[in-house]
Amino acid sequence: MTKVIAISNPKGGVGKTTTAINLAASLAIAEQRVLIIDADPAGAVAAGLGLLPATIRGGIFEIFSGSARLSEIIHPAGYLNVDLIPANIFSSQQEIRIWEMAKNRIRLKNFLSGYLYSGKLPYDYILIDTPPSLSDLTIGALLAADSVLIPLQCGYYALNSIGQLLEMIERIRKSANPELRVERIFLTFFEKGTRASHISEQSARRDFLHLLSGAVIPKNAAIGYAAFEHKPVALVDIAAPGAQAYFELAKEIINNQRAPFPVG
Repeated sequence: MTKVIAISNPKGGVGKTTTAINLAASLAIAEQRVLIIDADPAGAVAAGLGLLPATIRGGIFEIFSGSARLSEIIHPAGYLNVDLIPANIFSSQQEIRIWEMAKNRIRLKNFLSGYLYSGKLPYDYILIDTPPSLSDLTIGALLAADSVLIPLQCGYYALNSIGQLLEMIERIRKSANPELRVERIFLTFFEKGTRASHISEQSARRDFLHLLSGAVIPKNAAIGYAAFEHKPVALVDIAAPGAQAYFELAKEIINNQRAPFPVG
């Protein structure tokens, strides 16, 4: 059975796209079939995987416009067993249009449900990368998801952003998507030995103990270098702390040692 996981946080720069790419690779190395959907108009996932704009035939834009052909919007990532539905938004006019179309918040859910029911999306996991906002696109992803994976950057302002997202998840769970759960909250950009990271970890454990993942993503040079290589860190340096941390996160999700939690 396919599990749909939205990767979300209304704050930018917390590691959503990095997580989508590296978690997908880690799951694929564990012999899971993975599809990434880039629901962020910035389109960073395609760039992070080295897909050139000229090679992109369709994507999330076509899903919302109702003109999506499955064979045109799914692109092999070029490594492992990972595919991508990119944003396919390369102009200001397209970006304005996608925000208008996203007001139909149920579009992505309906699209996925139809293809998953027919067996035409044969994946173990679908990861949805969302915009850094509680926008219609983000809400549409939450409506389509089974659970939400929340990267939490070590730092005061990032901690404050989580509450808004949890409130939104709870509202959606009580109305349109009662099965929606928090998969995990996990720390990113962790610097061992620094006061800010230590306080962030303490605060996260105090506020989100039952939601907090055992995986901690460090601030790791190899992750940054891999991004320049347009590859997941595991394919650049499998022994790097960042690669090992994403393996731990993937293992936790696969093993499901603790069931995803409701917010309330």
